[in-house]
Amino acid sequence: MSVAAMMKRRAEDLQYRAASAAKVSWYTAFYVMGRHIVGPLTKPGEVPKPSRFGGVDMGAMRKSFTKLFDNERRDIAAGLYKMPREFTQAPNPAASLRRAKDYLDEAGKVTRRANTPGGGVEVRESAPDGLPGYYKQNFHFQSDGWLSERSAQVYDTQVEVLFTGSAGAMRRRALAFIAEEVARLKAAGRTEEDISLADVACGTGPLLADIADNFPAMPITAVDLSEPYLEAAKRAVAGRGRVSYLAAPAEKLPFADGSLDMLTTVYLFHELPPKVRREVAAEIARVLKPGGLYVHLDSVQYGDTSMDLLLESFPKAFHEPYYDSYAKERLEKLFGEAGLELEGTKIGFLSKASAFRKG
Repeated sequence: MSVAAMMKRRAEDLQYRAASAAKVSWYTAFYVMGRHIVGPLTKPGEVPKPSRFGGVDMGAMRKSFTKLFDNERRDIAAGLYKMPREFTQAPNPAASLRRAKDYLDEAGKVTRRANTPGGGVEVRESAPDGLPGYYKQNFHFQSDGWLSERSAQVYDTQVEVLFTGSAGAMRRRALAFIAEEVARLKAAGRTEEDISLADVACGTGPLLADIADNFPAMPITAVDLSEPYLEAAKRAVAGRGRVSYLAAPAEKLPFADGSLDMLTTVYLFHELPPKVRREVAAEIARVLKPGGLYVHLDSVQYGDTSMDLLLESFPKAFHEPYYDSYAKERLEKLFGEAGLELEGTKIGFLSKASAFRKG
């Protein structure tokens, strides 16, 4: 390696360290403020139930958090994917403060909903017709569930605060699998323009934007059931790549059989009832080409780390009605029954990326 290349790599490493540390500090501050507003996870007058697990090893948790960023730095240094745009663009102070205010305002509403009987299904009476019943809920006790522009505006901040600035790096564990697959297909003679990918349940588009940044010639279809979240994704990804957008449920994907090289989902399966998970797994297998790759990113599950106590408390504290059953789900069996074989797993702090190949 030339001296110039070494200096460039060193500069990028320092840039990543500084930018990620600043991001973590910013969101950790709002985590502390948010916890002050929300208060204890146990409701007033409620006696905490005994846990099935021991305490959380805080030392191991800190190591896992640090390892997430170390692994991403190594992937970037190896050229697997680009430095994330969130670490190369100067922050907009006015926009950052506006998002922070929106988050703190929403934290108070979340607290009220969490302490009100029926607060988790407040949205059902006003939800549009035609949506699945499981979807018409205030997941995370957030205002309007997935069904308003206001919800879409505050969601990414909520997630980053919850994970103290690590959400982007966790999502990009999936990007590592995607980059490896693109490299494999190119080595086999394919061109980027000829490789198709669908990001299903794309939400506001954070992973979608990272994929488009790294593979601007690849045709990508973004799918989500929420029109407001799709609109937010369009704004987030504007000017990047070749992306089209479709509103559709994951259990009825608008693609022909065997038409996609890759398909991704991020934090989808823990918000699906067990029966629907199987329907979605079958749909994923249906639309992938033979030999196609499915990249699944979601929460870690029981037994993956030493932090099972956090997984046990999460669904009740944040209104995740299907989370506990997901944390017990055997992914290899779930997707294996649909014809998808596990190829690899990458754990990043509290998230797990898994790659499945269609036979």
